[in-house]
Amino acid sequence: MNRAAAAIFLALLCSGCPKRIDFGPQGRVTQPEELFRLTSAAQTQVVSLQGDGKLRVESPQGSGTVSAFLAVSRPGLLRVEMFDFFNRPIAVLVTDGQRFGLFQSQENKFYQGPATPRNLSRFLPVALPSEELVSVMLGQVPFLPAERKTLALDAKQGLYVLTLHRGAVSQVLHIHPKSLRVVRSEVRGLQTYGLEYDNFKEHGEARLPHEVTLRAPSADTSLGLRYTEITVNESPDLTLFDLSAPEDVPVVEVDEGGQTLPPVELPPARPDA
Repeated sequence: MNRAAAAIFLALLCSGCPKRIDFGPQGRVTQPEELFRLTSAAQTQVVSLQGDGKLRVESPQGSGTVSAFLAVSRPGLLRVEMFDFFNRPIAVLVTDGQRFGLFQSQENKFYQGPATPRNLSRFLPVALPSEELVSVMLGQVPFLPAERKTLALDAKQGLYVLTLHRGAVSQVLHIHPKSLRVVRSEVRGLQTYGLEYDNFKEHGEARLPHEVTLRAPSADTSLGLRYTEITVNESPDLTLFDLSAPEDVPVVEVDEGGQTLPPVELPPARPDA
C-alpha cells in the first residue's frame, strides 16, 4: 500500500471512531436530575449585557441583517436600537418588563402600552414575554416544567442529551459536557420555538454565547443575533430603559392586544375666578 492510500485508509478509519469527550472537572454526569441542576446553575451566570451586535431576520415578510445596539438586564429590562446600512436609526424598543415604548422612524410615531408578547412582536417577528426574551438574549433556555427527565449521551456529537417530559410534550436539550451550557433546545409536541447557541466566550467567570438563533417553524421565521462588542455583568445604566417618548413625536397608546386606543381628551381648563 502506498503512502497516499495508507493516509486515506487511516483517515476513514479514524472518522468512524468516537471522539474523546472532555467532561470537565466534575466528570461524567449520569443522573438527569443532577445534570438539570448543574445546567440551571450555569445559566444564571450572566445577568446583563450591553453593546453592539448584528440582528438577522428571515421570515415570509422579508429577510435582512441590521446593526443593533443592545442593553439587556434580568429580569425584564431591554433596549434594542436598530440601524440601517448608513447607521441611521430605524427603530428603538424599550421595555421594563411591564410597559414598552417603540419608536418607528419611518412612521415617526412612538407606540406605548403594556409589554405583552403581541405588542413586542411589533418590533421583532416573534411573540414572547419580555422576561423570556431577555432570558433568551442572555443565553438562557426557558425549561419545560417536567414531570420526568431522561438522559443520554450523543458520543458522535460529544453532547449530553437531556429530555424533559410533560405529558405528550417534550423538550430535548443538547448540553456541552464541560461547560454544562445548552447549545440546542427543541420542543416537540407543541408549536413553539427552538434555540441554538454557539460561539461561547469567557467573560470573567461567566460564559456567554455570542451567537443566538431562535427558530419558529410554524411561522417559517428565524431570528439570529450575533454579539460583536459587548460588556457583561456590569451595572446597567438605568437611563437606557427610560420609556419617555422622543420630543415632537406623536404618541400612540395601544392596549394589551395591540389595538390603538383613542387619545385621552383633557378636560377644558377652568377660567380663573
